[in-house]
Amino acid sequence: MPSTQSVYVSMSILALTGLVGTGVAIGSGVSMMTMSMAQEEQKQLAVASVKEAKVKVPSRGFAASSSSN
Repeated sequence: MPSTQSVYVSMSILALTGLVGTGVAIGSGVSMMTMSMAQEEQKQLAVASVKEAKVKVPSRGFAASSSSN
């Protein structure tokens, strides 16, 4: 194989591996975003299904004294 052809073959192989790597990176990013969206949906469903508890607010402030002067 002549040296010029060897250079073209090696550059082609490098370009193909770069394209494959880019495809893997994009696929990983898409799957991570999909998983993140699914987790957010699960959190929203869990929050929506929990009943709200009524909080009793005291009529006096926190530092109010219970003894009368």
